[in-house]
Order: sequence, then C-alpha cells, then structure tokens
Amino acid sequence: MTDADEPTRIVLLRGINVGGHRKVAMAELRDGLSLAGFGDVRTYIQSGNAVVTGGPVDEADAVAAVRGVLVQRFGLDDVPIVIRSSADLHHARAVSAERFVPDPDDADHAKLVHVVFLSEPPAPTRRASLDPDAFGNDRFHLDVHDGRAELHVHYVDGAATSKLTVDRIERAYGVRGTGRNLNTVDRLIAMTAN
Repeated sequence: MTDADEPTRIVLLRGINVGGHRKVAMAELRDGLSLAGFGDVRTYIQSGNAVVTGGPVDEADAVAAVRGVLVQRFGLDDVPIVIRSSADLHHARAVSAERFVPDPDDADHAKLVHVVFLSEPPAPTRRASLDPDAFGNDRFHLDVHDGRAELHVHYVDGAATSKLTVDRIERAYGVRGTGRNLNTVDRLIAMTAN
C-alpha cells in the first residue's frame, strides 16, 4: 500500500508555540513524524496541525508514536494529542454549521466558532458538567458520535476573553482536548483532499 492509498489523518497538538512556551519547530516535527512511520507529513501554521498518512493503525499506538516524537525531539511529555480522520473533520464541520448557522453579515463567524476535539467521549455522568448559562453570550453543543466527541463553541465576543477555556472544558469533562476555529478546520479539510 502506498501513502496515497492509506487513509489521511489529522494530528492536533494543544498548546505548542504559545507565548514562547512548548516550542516545536514544524520542520523538525515533520521529520520526526516521518521517522516514526507516518507518510506524506504536512503541517499547517505553527499551532500543531499535521496532516499525515500511514503510521500505526491503532489510534492509541498512533498517539503514542506522536508523543514519542514530542518527548525525544522537544522534551515535551504533557502535550495533549488528538487524532482525527478526514471524515471526522467533515462531520465536525457539518455539526458546527447546523448548530451555529452563520449570519450573512458576520464576516468573523468562522473565527468565532470553534471545535474542541476531545481525546475521548466524556463519561455520561460528566456530559452535563458545563452550565450553559455560566459563560455569558457563549453557546456550546457537545456532539458524541462513533466513539468520538467534540464540543462546538460559538465565542460570540471572541475566545480570548471567554471563561469557557479548553482548560475548563477538560476539567468539566475529565478528558483532554484541543480547539480549532472553523477557518483552521476548513483549511485542514482542504489539505486532506490534496
């Protein structure tokens, strides 16, 4: 099987290259992922987005391989890692479009709507842990499907000032996660098509 025949996956890292902390050079990340068995490795911006083929088939093994690269090359052992398929990103995009219909006059919609990709579905007893009235104008929707989970968030006044942070989401649900706005989700979907 060639790289072109293998399914494309998206590796999402949380909290790298932010404020001078957890520095990860994209060229070195690409090299490390290639040496770890992933093929056709491409990255998007500096915030930890990689589109790959191949690598370990089992998702837990793939996450472990990515973690190995982060530890060996960058000394980082605490970076949340989420892996999704192209189909997963298409599903997430469709759910966001359904839950948060864009206003034709809102040029910032794709910047203000985020998908927080969770490492696993929260336990059923924790799924109502976030109070929808506790975050001002922000609105959110938890989507659990096919062993996956994403929290779709509309940061009406912007994510930078919101109390609905990824840290807060992780504490509420008891799982790790990493968020991307719809502009980034759209770009990653486009990259999986190439």
